Amino acid sequence: MASEQDYADFVDVMREELIQNVASVMRLADRLLQMKHIDKEAYENIRSERPNQKMMRELFTSLNNNTSKAAFCEALQDQDPFLLKDLEEKYRRKKAVEITGSQREEDDTRAKLQERWQSNSKKYKTEFERLLEDPELKSLGNGKLFLCTKPEYKLGSGADGTQVYIGMRDDGTEVAVKRTIKDAHQKLKDEMSILRDPKLEHKNIVKYLDFTEDQDFAYLGLQLCEYHFEEYKEELDQDTLKKVTQEVLLGLQALHNAGIIHRDIKPSNILIDVEGNTRLADFGVSRMLTQGASTVHTLRAGTPRWEATEILNGKADSTCRYKTSTDIQVAGMLAYYILSAGNHPFGTGSEIEENIRKGNYQQDKITDVEAKDLIEKMIAREPQARLSVNESVEHPYFWNDKRRDTFLRIVGDKEPVQKYSSATSQLLEAVKKYTKFSGWKSKV
Repeated sequence: MASEQDYADFVDVMREELIQNVASVMRLADRLLQMKHIDKEAYENIRSERPNQKMMRELFTSLNNNTSKAAFCEALQDQDPFLLKDLEEKYRRKKAVEITGSQREEDDTRAKLQERWQSNSKKYKTEFERLLEDPELKSLGNGKLFLCTKPEYKLGSGADGTQVYIGMRDDGTEVAVKRTIKDAHQKLKDEMSILRDPKLEHKNIVKYLDFTEDQDFAYLGLQLCEYHFEEYKEELDQDTLKKVTQEVLLGLQALHNAGIIHRDIKPSNILIDVEGNTRLADFGVSRMLTQGASTVHTLRAGTPRWEATEILNGKADSTCRYKTSTDIQVAGMLAYYILSAGNHPFGTGSEIEENIRKGNYQQDKITDVEAKDLIEKMIAREPQARLSVNESVEHPYFWNDKRRDTFLRIVGDKEPVQKYSSATSQLLEAVKKYTKFSGWKSKV
């Protein structure tokens, strides 16, 4: 045995055989006391016991780390090398049986996973084929998630040490597995608690599938998507970019209607699933509003260049006031980014945050008048001047031809359109229904 860990495993596995076969317990205790691996009180407790088996059990209560267990083995080697050699042989045979049984079990599990595999992803199909054949594929925690952390299965990583891999549930569902170290896994638990809300079962929000832990890591199993928006945007026409923008807002609408503030809206948190649906992701810093409240008071969250005016204008060492309107301004920045092929409405580089503070923006990279109107009303400097998420998804920019035609048929040829003060109740009702967010005359 080459290491302290090997000796410790030996002592743990062969505990009962050692208790039954070690003869001169006090000689071992003398050695361990001399080397300071047990204290005087433990030594006296061992000496007070009879027979040898009870003395050994008492001695084992003091072997509480790998170093002391290794020291015990070294002392036994000096005292009774033949016994140690005999028990080491038995230990190796036990481990060989365990490994064989474990390998057989892993092979059976892999075969069952291959049978259950629900092939869905087009982009990662080849990787899943390799994963299911990989001997290093392991079950995690509760046995419901399977993962291999080789680089070829890695999807990405986060600033806090989080790693994301392709993986599989025990029912054969393909998943993305977020892994983080146990000492820093509270964000992962926060994300799980948000996504488990049944109100977030929505086609524009990434689905929660599983959560488990082991000794070192926590794992969150999420719906596997095909692309980040950044990978996807280059080949899209304006109609598809409009669809992406609308679906981001529909996902945000589901969040806000559930009383949740995202707090970290940005391009890398926009994913595209295998069916082409846009899904809002990464809820590690999201927060639930308490019943009746409109504000969450917390330390600053979010990502540089993707924070609202009121957050940037707050003091760095104080709590910030997050509202749904905070999300809306950043979602407006993201809408411009999507529709302009990757530009920020508040400029570039280091000037962005200062421009957000001052409310200095430009929209010269897009030409659609209705898109500009939507974004202008979302990124307004004052929170109370911004659209709500419900008003944003109802904006005429997203109207289809049928809805636009219906509106124009109702109001377009009526005299009160030019004479607002004499508008009929029918006209006003139509205006109220179809233009909730701003002056109706500009939409005709």
